Amino acid sequence: MRRVNLLPAEERGRLPEGFRGGALGILLIVGAVALILMVGTYLLLLQRLGELEERIAELDTEIARRNEHLAELSPYRDLQARLEAKKPVADGIYRSRFAWDEFLQGLAFVIPETTALQTLTAEAAAVDVEAPVEQPLDPPGAVTFTGVALPRYQNVADFVVRMDNLEFLANSQLNSAELDRERFVRPAIDFEVASELVTVVGANGTEVRLEGGTPDEVAGGASQGWNLDELAGTTTASTRYAGSARP
Repeated sequence: MRRVNLLPAEERGRLPEGFRGGALGILLIVGAVALILMVGTYLLLLQRLGELEERIAELDTEIARRNEHLAELSPYRDLQARLEAKKPVADGIYRSRFAWDEFLQGLAFVIPETTALQTLTAEAAAVDVEAPVEQPLDPPGAVTFTGVALPRYQNVADFVVRMDNLEFLANSQLNSAELDRERFVRPAIDFEVASELVTVVGANGTEVRLEGGTPDEVAGGASQGWNLDELAGTTTASTRYAGSARP
């Protein structure tokens, strides 16, 4: 069958009213959905922006606090560098120092009972921060002893030999020895002995200990302290002579 369009010619090109109304509704719905998505995206971005601003404010506060702390520490900024620059000199002084405590303790053990010291004049070797470890400082120091001995020159010789065998002394020699019959009830020998003070670099360590030592080091240092009873024993002969001195 053939279709016949009975509409007038002027009406044939128009769309139906229902179709035009449906398309407009679809467009409105699509526009509303797009608008809702845009508003949702804007609100989400706005919330995210607020969180970032809060984070930035916290970071600014932290940076300001740290800057204040750095300003407080600025006077000590180059302290580490200064310590590192001075450490070689401090270590050199430390390792080339003379161990007076150990020397005096050793001296207390080697003085013969037949002699007693009256004076001790000593000067250690000059500090050399570049001296090699395990080598003695050159020139060495010097020490002079004066004392009294029982009236036998063998007692003075015994003193010289013992001084020369002490690890801190070398080349001990007798400068003078004279029998004294005036100052004491019994005759006694006044003598003077000179010796070199030997300093072995690094014998007591090569670096300055800035922190406290370990318990073992502390105990070791305590065991090397002065024994007053032993030191007092070295004055026995002097006390004996002094007690018998003439008024």
